[in-house]
Amino acid sequence: MRNFRKITWILTGIVIIVFSLLLGPDLWVKFQANQQASLFLKHAAKQDYEKAFDHVYFYNRAYDEDVTIPENIARSSWVSRNNKLFIEGTYLKAFNNLRIRMDDGWPIGTVDIVMMEKGKEKHYSNVYISFNKKNHWQVGMLQTMQEKEWEKLYSGHVLH
Repeated sequence: MRNFRKITWILTGIVIIVFSLLLGPDLWVKFQANQQASLFLKHAAKQDYEKAFDHVYFYNRAYDEDVTIPENIARSSWVSRNNKLFIEGTYLKAFNNLRIRMDDGWPIGTVDIVMMEKGKEKHYSNVYISFNKKNHWQVGMLQTMQEKEWEKLYSGHVLH
């Protein structure tokens, strides 16, 4: 009986180790991406663009090229343009159904959002969320596939 318990614990340990090695990294990346997207969307929906920017992957050239702009300038530009967009009546009002999955080692997401566009409420389903990584995964852009002007302004692309 004692050997049976020992063998059971050893096999359980091996299964946990194999599971962790195979799925652990992807689960951790999905968790990080989900947290970043959720916090970005929550702050953006409250029009707290300073805090939302903390979860944005910013870039000033191509999406996959090194950033050549200081973070404080990128933050100022991003926050300013989103505040201006809000004053014009276009802003994120609400979101739900945030989903994250892995695609070739990269997290990608979709979310359903409610936008106010110049004072009119618009619903978008399955808005694509891209992520990129500096120190941790951050939101790179939102895309409805309808090429809305606010998509560019909510993205991490900034110019000085």
